[in-house]
Amino acid sequence: MKIIKNTSLYETKKLHSLFCLIHKQLAKYEGRLPHWSTLAVKLISRNGGGIPQRDVSGVACVGKPGRFRRKDWHLRMSINKLADLEWIAQVFAHELMHSYGYRHHQYRKYPLEQHHLDEISKRFTREDLLKPNALDEPKPRKKGISYKQKCKDLMKQFEWLVIERHNIEELREIEVYDDRDTCECYEMREVKDYQCTCDEVFDMRMSWRADNMNWCKAYENALLLILENDREGGGLGSYR
Repeated sequence: MKIIKNTSLYETKKLHSLFCLIHKQLAKYEGRLPHWSTLAVKLISRNGGGIPQRDVSGVACVGKPGRFRRKDWHLRMSINKLADLEWIAQVFAHELMHSYGYRHHQYRKYPLEQHHLDEISKRFTREDLLKPNALDEPKPRKKGISYKQKCKDLMKQFEWLVIERHNIEELREIEVYDDRDTCECYEMREVKDYQCTCDEVFDMRMSWRADNMNWCKAYENALLLILENDREGGGLGSYR
């Protein structure tokens, strides 16, 4: 038997020793598993919440796996770090009976007798099987500032900066523009020969807008707009 992969919180070598002992116990009644030397076992971690029936689960091929089997494992178990040692042993024994060729109606759900479990508990403990620091609480991940929040922070710093979604539902792209760049044609409608700049303002705003705009791209465009404003003499962080 070989543990080909182990992503659980238990030591591979110690689980290997435990499984070999269980096979030895069952072999007294069933004989040595014919393909024991090539049995491939895969172990993964499991979230069970401390409930025995949910802390360990398993699945195995019934009998010797066929040569064209696609999966690389013959027996797989998922084990929670809070799993009871007795439950780990019984589930492995249960799946091992499938490897012998038995189906559920042909054997007991929990194959190991009490004297088998007593022998196991004398040689192993759950704490001994666990990897170092397995019971340590995982460090909380540091939450970074979202680009949407970064955009809001920029607007607080630069009062003239506007970053918002278009108010027309069908468009919904994010606009980035200088709020000071507006046409005064309505206020100046009575002034003779006033040149309307609506088209210029529209073109300027469109240059900072795109259909596939997301908050990350909007933030980058806002920084470019601020830099452009600074080069024109507005001063970074100033209000013209």
